[in-house]
Amino acid sequence: MTDLDAVLEVRDVAVHFAARGGLFGGTPAPVKAVDGIDLTIGAGETLGLVGESGCGKSTLSNAIVGLVPPTSGSIRVRGHEVAGASRAALHALRRNVQMIFQDPVLSLDPRSTVGAAIAEPLAVRGVARGRVLKDKVDALLAQVGLEAEHAGRYPHQFSGGQRQRIVIARALALEPALVVCDEPVSALDVSVRAQILNLLVDLQRRMGVSYLFVSHDLAVVRHIADRVAVMYLGRIVEQAPRDVFFAATKHPYARALMSAVPEADPVAQRAKRRTILSGELPSPSNAPPGCAFHTRCPLATDVCSRERPRLTPRPDGALVACHHA
Repeated sequence: MTDLDAVLEVRDVAVHFAARGGLFGGTPAPVKAVDGIDLTIGAGETLGLVGESGCGKSTLSNAIVGLVPPTSGSIRVRGHEVAGASRAALHALRRNVQMIFQDPVLSLDPRSTVGAAIAEPLAVRGVARGRVLKDKVDALLAQVGLEAEHAGRYPHQFSGGQRQRIVIARALALEPALVVCDEPVSALDVSVRAQILNLLVDLQRRMGVSYLFVSHDLAVVRHIADRVAVMYLGRIVEQAPRDVFFAATKHPYARALMSAVPEADPVAQRAKRRTILSGELPSPSNAPPGCAFHTRCPLATDVCSRERPRLTPRPDGALVACHHA
């Protein structure tokens, strides 16, 4: 993929937060939530971003949509820089990038009707008004499997799955090039998750929108993603096309995540080899030197504690940051 084909380009992005003062008045080290990330997403493509809680996935997502300023690096959506953009530039940029949050209950104003919630981005940017605005809202509701009559109802009158459909309709109202999906199905019942995932896939086929799909659930990512990136302690440790990733996971941390995915077949589940990681996830304010994973890695040697591995291309299209993968 060339830069001209890219909808999203993330280059060496870091997001550091100032920590509160220490117990004895010392100056604590900054929290390195994101620590040098490179990502690219093409038109109509879905990149699945996975990793355990606290690895920096949501912080990176918020930086991409302009909710959190990056400490350093470049974030470009359709060639327009997000990092350091003025308030007016961000306002214009958000027509090209939208976000779907984890909890649809918190994403919707309980005092506004569903129709008003979907119409708001269209009205604010002067895209439509009057009858044209109403017709667009009705069409968006139909796109996500709801009826025009639902526009006059309030969020509490819908189920969790229906509320997430409403949030999706609002995110797609301005026909963005990129939608950042931050755990969009984790708050939903298992029976509803497949419906929402299939809806996102169908909308992508029809509209050509790109997704950054953030999740801790590898089974969900396998269903929806074209490529997979694994994040650990603010860094990308493996990135690969979906089929390559699930056929031959290379980084020891990614293999540990894969081993935790349950199998539908009880016999296969009993025969499955589990990788049990020792130790706790280090603090992002005090990351280990060298490879950040070496304190928990079963393959770690002296070089891992001294040298930070770079993402290195493999013949099958994967990128892996590991001295021993």
